[in-house]
Amino acid sequence: MNLRTAALCLAIVAAITPASAAQLGGMGAAIHGNGFNFAKANLDKTPVKQITVGKLAVTLQRTKLKDVQKAFGGTVQTSGEGGARADWLCYGAAGNNVWFISNALGGYEFVMMVAAEAGPAAKGCDAAPAGLTSPDFGIPGLGAATADLKATFGAASGNKLAYRNDRPGGYTNVAQYIGYVLKGGKVSGIGVGETSVQTDH
Repeated sequence: MNLRTAALCLAIVAAITPASAAQLGGMGAAIHGNGFNFAKANLDKTPVKQITVGKLAVTLQRTKLKDVQKAFGGTVQTSGEGGARADWLCYGAAGNNVWFISNALGGYEFVMMVAAEAGPAAKGCDAAPAGLTSPDFGIPGLGAATADLKATFGAASGNKLAYRNDRPGGYTNVAQYIGYVLKGGKVSGIGVGETSVQTDH
Protein backbone atom coordinates (compact mmCIF):
# COMPACT_ATOMS: atom_id res chain seq x y z
CA MET A 1 0.00 0.00 0.00
CA ASN A 2 1.51 3.34 -1.01
CA LEU A 3 1.30 6.52 1.07
CA ARG A 4 -1.47 7.98 -1.06
CA THR A 5 -3.70 4.89 -0.57
CA ALA A 6 -2.93 4.81 3.18
CA ALA A 7 -3.84 8.48 3.55
CA LEU A 8 -7.12 7.88 1.70
CA CYS A 9 -7.98 4.94 3.99
CA LEU A 10 -7.25 7.05 7.10
CA ALA A 11 -9.44 9.86 5.75
CA ILE A 12 -12.34 7.45 5.19
CA VAL A 13 -12.01 6.00 8.72
CA ALA A 14 -11.89 9.51 10.20
CA ALA A 15 -15.02 10.50 8.28
CA ILE A 16 -17.10 7.59 9.59
CA THR A 17 -15.77 7.55 13.16
CA PRO A 18 -17.41 10.01 15.57
CA ALA A 19 -14.99 12.49 17.14
CA SER A 20 -16.15 11.53 20.65
CA ALA A 21 -18.90 9.16 21.67
CA ALA A 22 -21.43 10.42 24.20
CA GLN A 23 -20.75 9.23 27.73
CA LEU A 24 -23.11 9.39 30.67
CA GLY A 25 -21.17 10.96 33.55
CA GLY A 26 -21.38 12.29 37.10
CA MET A 27 -24.46 11.47 39.16
CA GLY A 28 -26.19 10.40 35.97
CA ALA A 29 -23.73 7.53 35.57
CA ALA A 30 -23.82 6.73 39.30
CA ILE A 31 -27.60 6.32 39.45
CA HIS A 32 -27.80 4.47 36.11
CA GLY A 33 -24.91 2.12 36.82
CA ASN A 34 -23.70 0.38 39.93
CA GLY A 35 -22.68 3.44 41.93
CA PHE A 36 -24.90 2.53 44.89
CA ASN A 37 -26.01 -0.61 46.73
CA PHE A 38 -29.79 -0.84 46.32
CA ALA A 39 -29.97 -4.58 47.08
CA LYS A 40 -32.49 -4.33 49.93
CA ALA A 41 -35.52 -2.17 50.59
CA ASN A 42 -34.98 -0.03 53.70
CA LEU A 43 -37.91 2.42 53.51
CA ASP A 44 -41.54 1.74 54.42
CA LYS A 45 -43.03 4.46 52.22
CA THR A 46 -42.37 5.70 48.70
CA PRO A 47 -40.61 9.02 49.31
CA VAL A 48 -40.77 10.69 45.86
CA LYS A 49 -44.15 11.19 44.20
CA GLN A 50 -43.25 13.88 41.68
CA ILE A 51 -40.14 15.83 40.71
CA THR A 52 -40.48 19.51 39.86
CA VAL A 53 -37.88 21.14 37.63
CA GLY A 54 -38.76 24.74 36.85
CA LYS A 55 -42.10 24.68 35.01
CA LEU A 56 -41.98 20.93 34.40
CA ALA A 57 -43.49 18.27 36.67
CA VAL A 58 -41.78 14.91 36.14
CA THR A 59 -43.30 11.58 37.16
CA LEU A 60 -40.91 8.65 36.90
CA GLN A 61 -41.99 6.02 34.33
CA ARG A 62 -44.68 8.37 32.95
CA THR A 63 -42.95 11.53 31.73
CA LYS A 64 -41.16 11.12 28.40
CA LEU A 65 -37.73 12.40 27.42
CA LYS A 66 -39.43 14.29 24.59
CA ASP A 67 -41.55 16.14 27.20
CA VAL A 68 -38.37 17.27 28.93
CA GLN A 69 -36.83 18.21 25.59
CA LYS A 70 -39.93 20.23 24.67
CA ALA A 71 -39.68 22.15 27.95
CA PHE A 72 -35.93 22.79 27.99
CA GLY A 73 -34.50 21.95 24.56
CA GLY A 74 -31.28 19.98 24.33
CA THR A 75 -30.12 16.84 22.55
CA VAL A 76 -31.06 13.28 23.52
CA GLN A 77 -27.82 11.33 23.83
CA THR A 78 -27.22 7.56 23.84
CA SER A 79 -24.44 5.34 25.11
CA GLY A 80 -23.93 1.66 25.87
CA GLU A 81 -25.61 -1.42 24.47
CA GLY A 82 -28.16 -3.96 25.70
CA GLY A 83 -28.92 -3.69 29.41
CA ALA A 84 -26.19 -1.07 29.82
CA ARG A 85 -27.71 1.33 27.28
CA ALA A 86 -28.92 4.73 28.47
CA ASP A 87 -30.69 7.52 26.61
CA TRP A 88 -30.60 10.87 28.37
CA LEU A 89 -30.84 14.62 28.40
CA CYS A 90 -28.29 16.52 30.45
CA TYR A 91 -28.19 20.22 31.27
CA GLY A 92 -25.16 21.90 32.76
CA ALA A 93 -24.68 25.29 34.35
CA ALA A 94 -22.20 26.79 36.78
CA GLY A 95 -22.98 25.18 40.11
CA ASN A 96 -25.56 22.62 38.99
CA ASN A 97 -26.03 19.74 36.52
CA VAL A 98 -29.24 17.79 35.88
CA TRP A 99 -29.80 14.46 34.07
CA PHE A 100 -33.04 12.85 32.84
CA ILE A 101 -32.39 9.22 31.94
CA SER A 102 -34.27 6.38 30.25
CA ASN A 103 -33.23 2.74 29.91
CA ALA A 104 -34.56 -0.52 28.42
CA LEU A 105 -37.39 -0.74 30.99
CA GLY A 106 -38.45 2.76 29.96
CA GLY A 107 -38.27 1.82 26.29
CA TYR A 108 -35.57 4.51 25.94
CA GLU A 109 -38.53 6.87 25.95
CA PHE A 110 -39.85 7.31 29.50
CA VAL A 111 -37.81 9.03 32.23
CA MET A 112 -36.76 6.33 34.69
CA MET A 113 -34.14 8.35 36.61
CA VAL A 114 -33.44 11.98 37.46
CA ALA A 115 -30.13 13.09 38.95
CA ALA A 116 -28.58 16.37 40.04
CA GLU A 117 -25.06 17.27 41.05
CA ALA A 118 -23.44 20.44 42.35
CA GLY A 119 -20.30 21.60 40.57
CA PRO A 120 -19.07 23.10 37.32
CA ALA A 121 -20.97 22.46 34.09
CA ALA A 122 -20.51 18.79 33.16
CA LYS A 123 -18.72 17.92 29.94
CA GLY A 124 -21.06 16.94 27.14
CA CYS A 125 -24.17 18.48 28.69
CA ASP A 126 -26.30 21.09 26.95
CA ALA A 127 -26.26 24.57 28.46
CA ALA A 128 -29.06 24.87 31.00
CA PRO A 129 -31.84 27.20 29.80
CA ALA A 130 -33.08 30.03 31.99
CA GLY A 131 -36.22 28.14 33.08
CA LEU A 132 -34.38 25.09 34.39
CA THR A 133 -33.87 24.99 38.16
CA SER A 134 -32.38 22.45 40.52
CA PRO A 135 -34.91 19.58 40.82
CA ASP A 136 -37.28 19.57 43.78
CA PHE A 137 -37.67 15.89 44.67
CA GLY A 138 -39.90 16.54 47.68
CA ILE A 139 -37.08 15.20 49.87
CA PRO A 140 -33.74 16.72 50.92
CA GLY A 141 -31.79 17.75 47.81
CA LEU A 142 -28.55 19.49 46.90
CA GLY A 143 -27.03 21.32 49.86
CA ALA A 144 -29.03 19.41 52.50
CA ALA A 145 -27.19 18.34 55.64
CA THR A 146 -26.79 14.84 57.07
CA ALA A 147 -29.25 15.83 59.82
CA ASP A 148 -31.89 16.52 57.15
CA LEU A 149 -31.45 13.02 55.76
CA LYS A 150 -31.69 11.46 59.22
CA ALA A 151 -34.89 13.40 59.91
CA THR A 152 -36.42 12.23 56.61
CA PHE A 153 -35.20 8.64 56.33
CA GLY A 154 -34.37 7.71 59.92
CA ALA A 155 -30.74 6.86 59.19
CA ALA A 156 -27.83 8.53 57.41
CA SER A 157 -24.22 7.48 57.80
CA GLY A 158 -21.23 7.95 55.52
CA ASN A 159 -20.63 9.89 52.31
CA LYS A 160 -22.60 7.61 49.98
CA LEU A 161 -26.14 6.74 51.03
CA ALA A 162 -28.68 4.41 49.41
CA TYR A 163 -32.40 4.17 50.12
CA ARG A 164 -35.03 1.93 48.52
CA ASN A 165 -38.77 1.36 48.80
CA ASP A 166 -40.75 -1.45 47.15
CA ARG A 167 -44.46 -1.07 46.43
CA PRO A 168 -46.93 -3.51 44.85
CA GLY A 169 -47.48 -3.05 41.14
CA GLY A 170 -49.48 -6.03 39.83
CA TYR A 171 -47.29 -8.79 38.42
CA THR A 172 -44.19 -6.90 39.49
CA ASN A 173 -43.31 -4.65 42.37
CA VAL A 174 -41.97 -1.17 41.74
CA ALA A 175 -38.70 -0.34 43.44
CA GLN A 176 -37.93 3.33 43.95
CA TYR A 177 -34.31 4.02 44.79
CA ILE A 178 -32.48 7.12 45.96
CA GLY A 179 -28.73 7.66 46.00
CA TYR A 180 -26.92 10.49 47.78
CA VAL A 181 -23.31 11.65 47.66
CA LEU A 182 -22.18 13.96 50.47
CA LYS A 183 -19.13 16.19 50.73
CA GLY A 184 -18.32 17.98 53.97
CA GLY A 185 -21.63 16.84 55.48
CA LYS A 186 -23.69 18.36 52.65
CA VAL A 187 -25.47 16.69 49.72
CA SER A 188 -23.44 17.28 46.56
CA GLY A 189 -25.27 14.73 44.41
CA ILE A 190 -28.67 13.04 44.34
CA GLY A 191 -30.25 10.53 42.00
CA VAL A 192 -33.75 9.05 42.09
CA GLY A 193 -35.05 6.22 39.93
CA GLU A 194 -37.66 3.48 39.61
CA THR A 195 -37.61 -0.02 38.20
CA SER A 196 -39.74 -3.14 38.13
CA VAL A 197 -38.90 -6.03 40.46
CA GLN A 198 -40.25 -9.56 39.87
CA THR A 199 -42.56 -11.01 42.52
CA ASP A 200 -43.64 -14.55 43.35
CA HIS A 201 -47.31 -14.09 42.39
